[in-house]
Amino acid sequence: MEPTFKRLYRAVTMSTAPVWIALIVAPRARVTRRLAEAAPALAAGLGVVYGGLLVASGDDGERVDFRDADSVRAGLATGPGFVAAWTHMVALDLVAGRWIWERGLSEGRSTRLALLLTWFAGPLGVLWFSVQRRLRPRTG
Repeated sequence: MEPTFKRLYRAVTMSTAPVWIALIVAPRARVTRRLAEAAPALAAGLGVVYGGLLVASGDDGERVDFRDADSVRAGLATGPGFVAAWTHMVALDLVAGRWIWERGLSEGRSTRLALLLTWFAGPLGVLWFSVQRRLRPRTG
């Protein structure tokens, strides 16, 4: 992969780390609330990066046919395609993590494990939080 896309991959990955660390380590801290309030803007910025990468990934004239697994795999094998997919995942995980954090605070429940799982394994964290809420519903 070209150095530009390697740097962009690292930047995308690190851009959300302060938010995740705060959500997990200090969920009730003032700095965490500020970072969480900034998370939608960060996710929107990642959306802009994602859109630019999608445009850049089509520069070679090849269009990904989402009905064909080999075409999708080939698209993801390019620098822009890979970083676009990664940016997509990072942004969606951030949105999910902020939702988990916010719901956890309002429901008075710990979300540390769910947030850690969401940060590193996306849907598994959302699944864990859903199971946690189902097993121990809060009333009132």
